[in-house]
Amino acid sequence: MTGEFRTDLEPIVIKAEEAVLDVVRALVPTASLQRIGPIDINGPSWSCWVITQTDSERDRLASDRALERRLFQVATDAGFAPDSFTFQSQETVDRDLNGSWFNAMR
Repeated sequence: MTGEFRTDLEPIVIKAEEAVLDVVRALVPTASLQRIGPIDINGPSWSCWVITQTDSERDRLASDRALERRLFQVATDAGFAPDSFTFQSQETVDRDLNGSWFNAMR
């Protein structure tokens, strides 16, 4: 399969997302996640977007390299780490992209 959504991997990704969200919400209780995938492109992969309400929350999380390593570790321990974490705020999407998460994720 190339470029196809992998429904068989979705339960593992959901478990990894829950583990990641637990860690993130300990720091920013209102944070949420969005994902791209799992998609089978050169092996199954998925990307995790950590969404905060404000730019300052996003910047605090995005600049914390130890946090990013911890997120990869908890996702790996849960069964499937993402290819990447992207940190974005609703504030930026509202201001710069007229609230369009579709455009933000392109």
